Amino acid sequence: MKIIEIFIEYVNDKTLTYKILREYTPLSLSEIKSRIDNHDAVIIVNDLKLDELKKAREIIRSLNNIGTEVTIKDFTGDITLKILDNIISSYEGIAADTEKLDSLILSDE
Repeated sequence: MKIIEIFIEYVNDKTLTYKILREYTPLSLSEIKSRIDNHDAVIIVNDLKLDELKKAREIIRSLNNIGTEVTIKDFTGDITLKILDNIISSYEGIAADTEKLDSLILSDE
């Protein structure tokens, strides 16, 4: 299984950062703090699940908006938010194409 990991590099506002992360992850506050301090991933998502990728993108944007700096990594290494956006767009395009094909197949039956 391929994954995308999110690491916290710099925390501008600890309270808001922890609040945002607690809304997404089932990790305890102490586990979140420990992962940040140890430079471990605070969020890990399956890169084949569109809903997880969208939620991760939303969290990254929320963290960036409060000044928290994150690093996003996949199996190739560091990736940018733009690359994550492109991955999501590709999956959305595939889903739309699949729906069109399904409707064509069903209409032929």
